[in-house]
Amino acid sequence: MAVAAAGDACFEVLDALGLCRLTRRAGDLDGAVPLRVAKACAPLLEGNAFGHQITLARPIEVQRGLGSLRAEPVGEHREALLRAHRAALPRLVSQGFLAPDGAWHRALRGGLAWTCRTGLGRPRLRLWTGLLVRPDPGVWLRVAGAANRRNVLIEVSEAYLADERAFVPLVVELRVRDEAPRRLRLEGEIGCLAPVRPGVRIEACALADAPEVGRAHAEFYDARYFAVKKGEVTRKYRRLVGGEAGARKGRAGEAGEGSARAGEAGEGSARAGDAGEGSDAGEGSARAGDAGEGSARAGDAGEGSDAGEGSDAGAGSARAGDAGEGSDAGEGSAGPARVRLVVAGPAAPEIAEVTEVTTAAGPDPVPWRGGARRLESLVVRNAVPFRATFDGHTLAVAPEATRLAEGAAAVERTFARALGEEFIAANRGALWYLTKYFTPHPPGEPHFFVKPWAFTRTPPGWSSLLDGIHGEGYDVMRGVVATDVFFATPAVFHVRRIGAPIEVPEGAPLLRVLPIPRDLLRAGFREARFLDA
Repeated sequence: MAVAAAGDACFEVLDALGLCRLTRRAGDLDGAVPLRVAKACAPLLEGNAFGHQITLARPIEVQRGLGSLRAEPVGEHREALLRAHRAALPRLVSQGFLAPDGAWHRALRGGLAWTCRTGLGRPRLRLWTGLLVRPDPGVWLRVAGAANRRNVLIEVSEAYLADERAFVPLVVELRVRDEAPRRLRLEGEIGCLAPVRPGVRIEACALADAPEVGRAHAEFYDARYFAVKKGEVTRKYRRLVGGEAGARKGRAGEAGEGSARAGEAGEGSARAGDAGEGSDAGEGSARAGDAGEGSARAGDAGEGSDAGEGSDAGAGSARAGDAGEGSDAGEGSAGPARVRLVVAGPAAPEIAEVTEVTTAAGPDPVPWRGGARRLESLVVRNAVPFRATFDGHTLAVAPEATRLAEGAAAVERTFARALGEEFIAANRGALWYLTKYFTPHPPGEPHFFVKPWAFTRTPPGWSSLLDGIHGEGYDVMRGVVATDVFFATPAVFHVRRIGAPIEVPEGAPLLRVLPIPRDLLRAGFREARFLDA
């Protein structure tokens, strides 16, 4: 396991079985990402590296029956793991890690995994990883899927572990897809565990109430940006985020703040070597016409490329002096982190609150009654229905033209009301970036991204996790954006279907946007041990 120094750790882990371990990914997925991405896409690199991967040290076979799921270890270590499971339970109970005959004890007595369902819903498999975890005070642990490198035959249910007083068994709840074989072998990364901080409050406002966000968008996507973009990597996002981190570090030194190290606060919480361009769409992105997108050609927008570096972080950056506007709490503040959702067009993201958490009381989530310690996030939904087809070379996006035109007009009206008609005329390229809604990747890549018509602004020192919500034939990828200086939250699509179109209706969920302080992005854990070890 990747055990951090005590000063960097924010939770404890006890390994009772040796079945799973928590591992860290490299941002480039051990060289698996395209060179263009590795050079130019800080948010995607940070999304790849996000959290601790729940990694099977021994393979598991999931068997589908009539309305049920079973799982057990396979291979040469099968018997050893089953013996370890039988021995671990009385040890956990006798040393106080599990309540005797409590809900967790009863569930784990049945084996490593068991089936659960809600009403007439599909069966889900709860698989105990053999780990128990305990977050530090003021921290929750989020369980989710493995995202950008995942087994596409399973889906992992999101869960939050919020018990600071006791160890909680780490269980991954899986749904097996219909196209999976009846006997499905699981190996490697099956989920992701990440620390998050409750006390996040999100407030929505119109762009007219936060015009500095619109100005920041235009300042980033200015004429010089598009002129440079036509022929070379601009690295503007990296300079922006790294420059703000350096300025904050300097202010911290003058004021004696105990702020995060520059390496944690900088590069959108990416390491300097990883930071690249800040764009999942990346550098050298193809013109819309080259990728068969079906919307306006890049030349019509005067952009040279719809995708910018920093473009999958989507829009606007704030000047260092603006970074804290609209936020009551940030780094070093004991109060809630106040986040602004700035609405710039139709289909505003929804504010969602975590209402159930998992505790030492048992495997079933219980209502959260934490008072001010709430955790809110945003759910971004698709504003324009579309189809997309990838043939191995060209990815063609075909939006519903009327809905796209209506939405684009609404975005322009919103900017005009907030900043004036002269602003629109002077910043036509920056507006086209948003109103075109879709941006392709170069030929041969099964990717494109969607640019929601809203911005997210977090307090200084906070980034946002953009966690994709998958659909039939496609994934929406995971990223991390430094939304204290760069405010858009794009949905980057990975089309998995060849030849046949994917269809994404209006209102389909695309992303969950979860604000996270950057000091947690690279935080580790402490390894706990049995009392008799």
